[in-house]
Amino acid sequence: VVVVVVVCCSVSLNRLFPFLRAADVRSRLAFLRRRKNSTGYHGVMVLGFRPSAGEVLSWAESLEALLTNQYGLAVFRHFLRSEFSEENLDFWLAVEKYKKTCPFSKMAARAAKIYDEFISTSASRQVNVDSSVRESTTQSLHLGISHASFQLAQDQIFGLMETDSYPRFLKSRLYAQLNVRSPPDLFCYTT
Repeated sequence: VVVVVVVCCSVSLNRLFPFLRAADVRSRLAFLRRRKNSTGYHGVMVLGFRPSAGEVLSWAESLEALLTNQYGLAVFRHFLRSEFSEENLDFWLAVEKYKKTCPFSKMAARAAKIYDEFISTSASRQVNVDSSVRESTTQSLHLGISHASFQLAQDQIFGLMETDSYPRFLKSRLYAQLNVRSPPDLFCYTT
């Protein structure tokens, strides 16, 4: 088990975040210490390292680059939660997992779960897809389960994140704070 320990060095914190008190910085970055729960990562994964400045900068290259980086994915999830749109990312990830489902016999149950949670008009965490995509997805599922059953909806949600949430994430204070190179004594890691 890897544990993140934040060393509270007020001189370093003041130098890193001159506009915030040390306690404010610790509370704003507290989500970095969250662990995985039963439904997935709902904060930043506890990793044995802090991403390099180059890694954080690479998240600005594309949404794909951000989503393929586990740390970036977790930070983006935290940002989406603050905007009350985390269901978009959860849907996109659920469909990615669904497309890799083996054996085929498990696909029907997983498809039903995704449909009930995200696509159905009575879904508890309904994603914002237009009515034609919602109907097309419903028809696709009625005709038979396939790895492409949710493709139109997934593409539309990805496009929505790419043109809406992702640019706001790159302009957010959260991304700016991670993009600042932290002094070596700010974080230390033990096993």
